[in-house]
Amino acid sequence: MSAIKRISEQALNHLRRTYTPSDFKPKFMYKNIWGRKRYMHPKVSLRKLADMRKNAECLGINTESIGLPPKKEKKPPRTKPPKGAKHERNAPERKAKIQKALEEMPKTIENWRKGKLEEKEKSKPSLPF
Repeated sequence: MSAIKRISEQALNHLRRTYTPSDFKPKFMYKNIWGRKRYMHPKVSLRKLADMRKNAECLGINTESIGLPPKKEKKPPRTKPPKGAKHERNAPERKAKIQKALEEMPKTIENWRKGKLEEKEKSKPSLPF
């Protein structure tokens, strides 16, 4: 059993009237005596627009035929990855650096040994005694 929505006469009068797209948008115009520009509120508020749309759908009236703007599509929420800690963000770069160093390790050890031998030979005196 569905309840029947009761729509007031005033709400029906709103639906009978035709609207222009500018009725639902704020206007930027001169408002006061000093000539300062101000925003004027739209003729039909968003709350009233929502009520009009609901009432029109209840009565089976096409909302665009009476000049109501089309319903805006809901955008999906923006997905942003979590920031994470600095060590977590830098982990892939660090692992790559370590892997590269491990691959070059035999060459590094060989260079180190050669350097040590050269140092030892330099420190030896040229004379036998």
